[in-house]
Amino acid sequence: MKNFKILHITDLHFRHNGRLYYSTGKKLNNGLILNGHNVLNISDRDITSQRKNIFDIGSKKFLTEKIVQNIENFKPDIILLGHVDRLDYESFISIKEKYNSIRFAQWFLDPLNTKGPDFEKNKSRFFLKYQFCDTNFVTTSVDVLNFANKEKTFFIPNPIDPSIDVYKNYSKKTNIDMFIAISHGQHRGILKRDFIDDRVKVIDMLTNKISYNIFGYKNNPVWGQDFFNELCKCSMALNISRGQPIKYYSSDRISSLLGNGLLTFIHHNYFYQDFFNKNEIVTYKNLKDLNRKILFFKKNQKLLIKTAKAGHKKAHKIFNNKLISDFIIKKTMELKIDSKISWINV
Repeated sequence: MKNFKILHITDLHFRHNGRLYYSTGKKLNNGLILNGHNVLNISDRDITSQRKNIFDIGSKKFLTEKIVQNIENFKPDIILLGHVDRLDYESFISIKEKYNSIRFAQWFLDPLNTKGPDFEKNKSRFFLKYQFCDTNFVTTSVDVLNFANKEKTFFIPNPIDPSIDVYKNYSKKTNIDMFIAISHGQHRGILKRDFIDDRVKVIDMLTNKISYNIFGYKNNPVWGQDFFNELCKCSMALNISRGQPIKYYSSDRISSLLGNGLLTFIHHNYFYQDFFNKNEIVTYKNLKDLNRKILFFKKNQKLLIKTAKAGHKKAHKIFNNKLISDFIIKKTMELKIDSKISWINV
């Protein structure tokens, strides 16, 4: 495949001082570079957070000028957008019209679930760029989105980066059974006050016959290397996202759980059984089923290790950042994709 020049505009979290060094933007960026592409980055939210001007609300004008200057100097083939929310429709259209020979694409991670959090807000954020992007990539199955054109919108899983997701929990003795981490948003860092989180109801009803390492529940979330340090104390993990399950959607936390070798439990209605079999991941249909399966694997340590190892191997194969980045570029540039990987052919 030809190597392309890619202007990747996404939040790289410099202002968070390494707290989110394992973000999806970072993982996709690494994948693009490993695939041999020439990548130039603009960290949009870092730029706007450092530039305060009462005559330029949200630093939109300043950010637009920065993007245009980078385009003029770099001459990219593709402009790939992460969650670039600081620009308005007029700003995007002006860039698109001026550089209409450049291919535009966006990736979007937040839930697009009518029975999930912030649906209208997230749909509006997605559509802002959808209107002029040649391709769009979402972490929800396009089959369940009735507002997106399947000819230009495609599913991608949350990426695993082998340079970041380096742990193999199945290969060592752990002191705690179950890891659970939830939050109310990466950018906040702390929990919202007086916020009702439906995931807490699930946690409250889990079996008391195992040990837990829980964050974001009666305490603040854990970030940075501390997140991995706490994760590495456990043999199993529960992947739960806000809102009712919707096909294929998960927060990006699932890549850390599977990618670092924990036996991962996920609700059946996310349909991850389309990607993993029962010897690689554990799906459950309700709380009773979940608790039963947790206790079963607690009592069957050899099977736990075997299943976690198989899940880790499969996840690194089908969810790795090189594969996902390659898929994004090939779809955007209308190149042939020859792969038997399950999610590519859904």
